[in-house]
Amino acid sequence: MGHSHSLCVFDSDAPAGDYWRPQIYGRMNHYISQGYAVVYIMEQNETSTIRRLSATDFPVEDFVESGALTIISRDVFYSPSVTSGTLTEQWNKIFASIERKRGKRNFRGYVGIGMPADSFFSTEMSQQRLVDYESVVAHNYDGSIEAMCCYTTELLDRMPLKYVIMLLNAHQNTSHRDGKLRPWNNERGVDIVRRGLDEALGAYVSELVFKLLIVDFEMDKNAMIASPDRFENKLRILFGPSAAEIVLTKIKDELKKEIMY
Repeated sequence: MGHSHSLCVFDSDAPAGDYWRPQIYGRMNHYISQGYAVVYIMEQNETSTIRRLSATDFPVEDFVESGALTIISRDVFYSPSVTSGTLTEQWNKIFASIERKRGKRNFRGYVGIGMPADSFFSTEMSQQRLVDYESVVAHNYDGSIEAMCCYTTELLDRMPLKYVIMLLNAHQNTSHRDGKLRPWNNERGVDIVRRGLDEALGAYVSELVFKLLIVDFEMDKNAMIASPDRFENKLRILFGPSAAEIVLTKIKDELKKEIMY
């Protein structure tokens, strides 16, 4: 199995709000059956998670006992008051504990599935710490584990556009319901920005604005995605605070539609 560092965004407005659980649980079962140890830090309560897994005939107790599955509350593990270095070290300690329990030769590798705690979204400073953490993970990622970083569209709605793009830039792919991974790159981001501008301004005005932006970015359209804080600031200068917020929201809406699981 080739490993990747992927972003998985669940639709908070879906009729079945937990539509993603059967699929994620199925993927966990698949990874374990292939000989991987799974670390699952995505839900708020370990007991209710075990109960949900058991209800699907998932042999959760056997997997936990053997060390094939580790379940930790995301509210316990993640906190904006903890540094990025400490969070990554916590992951390493979990992996080391599994290795001691199972023996290095008794499994093929690790799969980490996580979702940040709600406390990361309470203030812009906390959101910046979250983006910093994801960037540190991306910088240190060496392909030795399968990493799935999960969010909901409701959580992304709390973040400014620049941070949403920064999260995407910190991942190699976006994960989708058909099981496929779609590579994330600047070109894909630019296409989404253009669609958002079209939605907000109409095709004619959108084209004029896009040409102005390219000039501001030294004729490098990919720089809009590579430097999202600068891109957002350019839009605020160009349109003023109120109008810019409408444009930024339209772009974020297009992003969510594009990357949603």
